Amino acid sequence: MKKKVYLVDLGTGTDRNLLPLSIGLIASYAMGRPELAEAYDIELLFLREDPKRTVQGMSEPVIVAFAAYVWNFRASLNLARIVRQRFPHTKIVFGGYSIPKDPLRMADFFLQNPHVDILVHNEGEVTFSHLLEALAEKQSLVKVNGITFQTCDIESGFHTTPRQERIKDLDTIPSPFLNGVFDTLMTKYGSSVTGAVWETNRGCPYSCTFCDWGNADVNKVIKYGAERLHEELIWLSKKNIYYIYGADANFGIFFERDFELAGKVADLCSKTGFPGYLMINWLKNSHERIVSIADRLSKGGVLTNVTMAVQSMNKDVLEAIKRRNISQESMAMLKKAFHDKGLPTYIELILGLPRETYESFVAGLNSVMTNRLDDHFVIYPCTLLENTEMVETKYRAAYGIESRFCKIGMSRRGFENYEEMEEILVGTTSMPIDQWKRAYVMGYVVTALYNHRVAFFIMNYLQRELGNGHTDFVEFLLSAVEADSEGYPRLSMGIKHIQIQGDLIVDGISYMSSPVGLENLVLTPHEACASILLGNSDELYRELRKIVGKFVEIHCFEVDPLILDEVVYYQKIVMPSWPVRTEKDFLFETNVPELFKELTLGSIKSQIEMRQTLVSVESRAPIPKNYHEFASRLVRAGHTLQLVEHSVSSPLIEQV
Repeated sequence: MKKKVYLVDLGTGTDRNLLPLSIGLIASYAMGRPELAEAYDIELLFLREDPKRTVQGMSEPVIVAFAAYVWNFRASLNLARIVRQRFPHTKIVFGGYSIPKDPLRMADFFLQNPHVDILVHNEGEVTFSHLLEALAEKQSLVKVNGITFQTCDIESGFHTTPRQERIKDLDTIPSPFLNGVFDTLMTKYGSSVTGAVWETNRGCPYSCTFCDWGNADVNKVIKYGAERLHEELIWLSKKNIYYIYGADANFGIFFERDFELAGKVADLCSKTGFPGYLMINWLKNSHERIVSIADRLSKGGVLTNVTMAVQSMNKDVLEAIKRRNISQESMAMLKKAFHDKGLPTYIELILGLPRETYESFVAGLNSVMTNRLDDHFVIYPCTLLENTEMVETKYRAAYGIESRFCKIGMSRRGFENYEEMEEILVGTTSMPIDQWKRAYVMGYVVTALYNHRVAFFIMNYLQRELGNGHTDFVEFLLSAVEADSEGYPRLSMGIKHIQIQGDLIVDGISYMSSPVGLENLVLTPHEACASILLGNSDELYRELRKIVGKFVEIHCFEVDPLILDEVVYYQKIVMPSWPVRTEKDFLFETNVPELFKELTLGSIKSQIEMRQTLVSVESRAPIPKNYHEFASRLVRAGHTLQLVEHSVSSPLIEQV
């Protein structure tokens, strides 16, 4: 009788249930070896449910193995405890990026988790198969490379074997898409499957200190064969898989092959509608070749993201994190190339990196913002991940790193039964905790006003006329609201949420929270701020108009108040708002709408004139039923989807 083995990947704990590539590949490699296929019955589990119910459904396993990462680490450990209670002789195995490699950290791990018997390091396919073989033949685990196992034979209580060599030919791993492994999951879980993880290459040539990809074990990038990948895409299309998460660290690094793969995805999407969304980690230091790949996807109807992961714009910071970016001039040219093709871009910044100061962080924010609607940035708090250089004692001491463990959650998901924690950096020698909190507020207020477009046109108008940085206006706004919170109740409410959220991180409580009035909706700080601000747009834009007036006054800028009125009014009517406006046509006494249309296309030819202009606004979505639905839709739209459109008619029209 075959011995039962379970491979478990509990995913992210959200309603996005992706076919689990990691355990799919491990199972495929093991079942591809006749002696193991004859000895073991391997079953994959990847949907979260009550852990006791999961264990009750198991059938006397000899091994239960978990793929663990930060978003499922504690849930996996909890399930493993219940497995041990029900099946005391079952071997519990853990692998994945969150498994420690450092001896001191492994000692602490085993002390806290005595129910875990074996750790698998680095790639799991070959190592796990050798582990199964050793257990089947009752051999010593010392002969299995790439593992650490508990033993009472030595003083430390555990033994680590020599490192397993990397797999040089990834095509020796049978594809779970093509060999029936994922067919079984699709049959078992049906409509619960919402997407798939897909890998075209493995490894990363970079060594960023904050990233668990960046180590010598995986510096060489190895690719799968093109024919195999084409067949996998056909399978995904036939199974109506819309969402693909690309697991590559640097898609586009093999340009000709990756362009061909993009073409295959695009052709399938244009013919069948599947796949329709490809989430990609693009080649670091993206260049013009990435434009052609993204454009090929777009022409086939595939939605994607073009991310430029710069992390910081400061050269001292980049040196500290072992990162090198393209020049700002090259980045500007690259972004223009994307935007001219209608392709949105995202700049990734990390808050609080070593050697970053408040001033350098704000300067970086200014440098990444443009007047194009297709231009965006994303700010991530610096997370300290297992096995990265940044968590090492020597590195922490060198930069005075302070951190907190916080409960994490996915945006728009609650914390019920969610037990995962992240270690978040909250201070360094160059950015102490008080300055980190200041940068946190600035960064996420700017994100709400610029990325979520709450004050996008206002900020760009002021930048054009005064030549100031976008953050100059936000600094002024923050000071004005702090000095007179009662005079700016709506802005005060939105800013206060971000301030409270920063305090929650510093106090080691949670990474996200629910805003007032949306208590059952967990949001990132900028999403929550935008939802609060737009919850009463009449009040919000009255306050912004007052602040704009004071801002131009202190800069001694003489401008007709009517122009400022219409700048703020234009901003107001093109934003989604609650309560929803019913009017669609808006008459302007100036050509301000023309100016903004040109500005967002990357050129400014017109000057503001006293010339009547009619703007028609049309919502792309049904009217929300309540504030909760409005806020949910607003944050789902994210950084790319504009819920309204406008058209400009001029020159002179008669006022009705």
